[in-house]
Amino acid sequence: MPSGTEALFRAALGPSAARVYLPILARFEERGRSGLVWSPRAALGNLAWLVYWRLWDAVLVQSILTVAGAGALGGLWARADGVPMGVRFGMAVAVGVLWFAVPGLWGVAWLHGGLRQRTVVAVEEAGTFKEALEHLERSVFVWRPRGYLLSALAALSVVLLVWGAGQLWRGTAESGEPASAALLRRTPPPSISPVATPTPTPTPAPAPAPEQTAASPVVDKRVPVIESPATEPAAERVLPDPDLSGVRLRVKGFGVSVGLFSVVANAERAKARLSEAGLPVLDDLVESARGPLTRVRVGPFERREQAEAAAQKVRALGLEARVYAP
Repeated sequence: MPSGTEALFRAALGPSAARVYLPILARFEERGRSGLVWSPRAALGNLAWLVYWRLWDAVLVQSILTVAGAGALGGLWARADGVPMGVRFGMAVAVGVLWFAVPGLWGVAWLHGGLRQRTVVAVEEAGTFKEALEHLERSVFVWRPRGYLLSALAALSVVLLVWGAGQLWRGTAESGEPASAALLRRTPPPSISPVATPTPTPTPAPAPAPEQTAASPVVDKRVPVIESPATEPAAERVLPDPDLSGVRLRVKGFGVSVGLFSVVANAERAKARLSEAGLPVLDDLVESARGPLTRVRVGPFERREQAEAAAQKVRALGLEARVYAP
């Protein structure tokens, strides 16, 4: 690399960064093009590293990848009914590796292109080569405090994204049900008011006839007796069965949550596989913002050990299984 180009790059990098990146930039200049080089600092620093070196095009690309990856993982964890936990975890790891690999492999190449643009602008605007060097050094000195601040803000935003994803995963793992169960609307059971049964009015008994004595003449008097009509028993009122379709039934005992299915055919297939494995299957219909869902569970069991053994059988069938307590 020519000494003039090396001096410009050194002024644009600063003394400490020049010791790390200048040998790599020299190889790029000798080949006449940039290439893929692994940089741990760019991989771990990620958005903060790109912001510090003012690589705004790369910042935009990495930000789009970050938001798209976070949105895809959020949708997967919140709405993918019946997707096994291993598949979700594998996709999350793949997105994380890609997020670190992109700046780690292309970061130095992006830095090389950005430094070439700055040095060309500095040479064109300065009257002499010395003034160009002073302009680059002054630009690094002025930008460094703001670069540290903006890099810290970028790192904080990444930490908040990771924390939000961790909270979502933790809530899913502790609930014993898929994350989509958080969207369900719980409907209180309908109250049934007691119905008063009419009490039959007792019929008064007829007065006893007076006893005849020997002294009193016998008079044949027929007194008409008016029979009161027998009181008909009140007809029993039959109450219709309450509509409990919107009520989520709670089964006592330990159990295994298999998943919530938006497609009835998928739920039936899961129930059939569980039944063929000799497991007791429970299913009920729940309402959600996305429509009715079928919840499939295994149980109930008296002891947690029984539920853990059943969960192993469920996982062996390729289904998701989470043990829940009564």
